[in-house]
Amino acid sequence: MEVINQNVFVHSFRGIGAIMLLAFSSFCFALPQLAGSKTAYHYDTKQTITPTPKGYQAFYINHIGRHGSRYISKSKNEEIAYHTLLLADKDNQLTDSGKLLLKQVLYIKQLNNNHYGELTDLGRQDIGLISQRMLKNNPTVFKGHNIAVISSTSPRAKETAEIFVQPFKEKYPYIHVTTQPENEQTLLRFFNYSPAYDKYKQSKVVKNALKEIKFSPKTIELSQTVAMKFFTHNFIEKLNVGMDIGEYNSIKTEDFSLAVYQLYQELESLPTEVLVNHQLNFDDYFSEQANAWFNTVVTAKNYLQIGPAFDANGIQIKIAAPLLRDMLMTADNAITSNNVDANLRFAHAETLSPLATLMEIEGTAKVAKTLFDYPTVWHAEKIIPMGANIQWIFYKSEQAHHPILVKILLNEQEVHLPISTQQYPYYHWQDVKQFYTNKLNQLGLNENQPDIDILKKLK
Repeated sequence: MEVINQNVFVHSFRGIGAIMLLAFSSFCFALPQLAGSKTAYHYDTKQTITPTPKGYQAFYINHIGRHGSRYISKSKNEEIAYHTLLLADKDNQLTDSGKLLLKQVLYIKQLNNNHYGELTDLGRQDIGLISQRMLKNNPTVFKGHNIAVISSTSPRAKETAEIFVQPFKEKYPYIHVTTQPENEQTLLRFFNYSPAYDKYKQSKVVKNALKEIKFSPKTIELSQTVAMKFFTHNFIEKLNVGMDIGEYNSIKTEDFSLAVYQLYQELESLPTEVLVNHQLNFDDYFSEQANAWFNTVVTAKNYLQIGPAFDANGIQIKIAAPLLRDMLMTADNAITSNNVDANLRFAHAETLSPLATLMEIEGTAKVAKTLFDYPTVWHAEKIIPMGANIQWIFYKSEQAHHPILVKILLNEQEVHLPISTQQYPYYHWQDVKQFYTNKLNQLGLNENQPDIDILKKLK
């Protein structure tokens, strides 16, 4: 039976106290459903798995995963929120809600201190469960021979890899784990090696689009509504003009409100008992409308920089080409040599999202009519939550000469590809391979080009 997140802390308590804590957290600390790429990983234990075609069995998995839930990676939002509230408090211009928020933000600062960017306990738990399910759901794949593991040099990605591999080592003490040298990062951090992509991120087109949505009338109006919960009218008037807050210049009301909102989203990464113990409940600060719109604003950067943006074949997607090529090549090698159970890769949202769009997985590659409309076609929380993963699961028949089949999972859910099949979610591997090889050829790739050369030449 699957273990849900809240059960983790229940077992550390005894008796009626644990039951009361669980009930209290369930009904009073409902976290936002819209947390974009900060959304905690969720696995639906009731989902159905399509039966394997008769006569077939799984024999190999090709995988790419994001690290698990983490502490805030940068302190900017908590610093803006904390110092703005502190300044208002010194001038006696905080409401009761403002005084409570100041205490809550201080707790958040204390929790994050010395942990910025590290995995949280919830993140560690979720990664372990994904790994355990992979083992349990694919018993014919893992024979205890060999798995190939590579990760980004980021500490949280490396720890994610270690946690993921641990169940394999426990089940197969003599399994051989092949790891990639740390200086070979172009496969997983391709976004750091493309001059054209750097130029795109810094372009006026992207910057102006983000400014347009951040400073839209709707953002300003809702920011005022949120600020009124915390500050006196006089302080809000000053904040509307712009104030120097700590090391940040000309912070305005929308900057403050969006900073607090992003702290609200970040709470998803913390175990429920931490939220309960520190009374970190931001639900009353944001209306349903504000929650939905602020999520649209802060997640727009993901949509533009690592999503389909204005062109689902743009440079922000093309840069995943070396990774897609590697997955095709490693799959072919596994099929031919039959000497590896799985290729496991661990990286970031910036790695996984462009790959998903390049693969044209359903729900990842549609371009919105305008930036304001992108939530109608693209959902970061469904594509790149914490712990996000793409799995290619390969199947072979007991009968000679029958085709190799492959099933694609996005976050452990079966998904459609833009490729014909008579037995969804199973596709003929040769059809899938040909489709993606054609895409790579259209980008001018060939098998002999080093990854770094590809990334430098992409436009």
